[in-house]
Amino acid sequence: MDSTERGNWQRLGTAIRKARIDIGYTNREAFADACNVSVRVLADIEAGSRDNFSDRVLGGLEEGLAWPAGTIDQIVSDPGFQPPVPGGSTDLVFRPPMYNRRPVPVDVAVIERSITALTEAHRASDGKKVSGVEATLAAALVSHCWPYVLRLLEDNCLPGRELHPAVRPLYEAFAKLSDWASPNDPSARYAQWLVGDARDVTDAVRERHMQRWSDARRAVRGRRTAEQVEGDVVRPPR
Repeated sequence: MDSTERGNWQRLGTAIRKARIDIGYTNREAFADACNVSVRVLADIEAGSRDNFSDRVLGGLEEGLAWPAGTIDQIVSDPGFQPPVPGGSTDLVFRPPMYNRRPVPVDVAVIERSITALTEAHRASDGKKVSGVEATLAAALVSHCWPYVLRLLEDNCLPGRELHPAVRPLYEAFAKLSDWASPNDPSARYAQWLVGDARDVTDAVRERHMQRWSDARRAVRGRRTAEQVEGDVVRPPR
């Protein structure tokens, strides 16, 4: 890359860094994740240290910055070109909205408040089935809470056989809420098997449940390993 090309790509890097900060991404890692590129690649682009980036990478950055397709090429080729300013007159109205379907982390306190709200609603209804908007909201809360409850069960059971006795009252209380608000939630059937209350399942179902439990345990081990690593130093397990 000669001095002119290097200057062009450095100009691009400066523009990208300014634009991402302007839209609220002061954290480089968060922006890289939003654009589905690696932090190293984003750092190289912002530094203007190389120019061999794929169309996928450049396109992802344009989408993340709400730049029209081809903006990066214009910045690199035209020193006088100014990219769209966030919040200015853009073509957002002509661009379909972006919906990120990846799971969003939820604070445990939010789950606990949701379960409390379900418990209060259940008491207020005197155990009778609700209908209309209340039924829809109750079912949505149950679905929202099941992943947290399942993780609690997966961490404290002999799968398909027994649940830790200290956890069983918590499970039974939530299972009652689930049966009241969302009796057909598929998570309930998996939970029943986990705690040993559904031993008459078919071999095929048992195999799927066991695989799901094994996958969950591997994910937990992976998270714990990641938590032990800080930089290049591996901390011993507690």
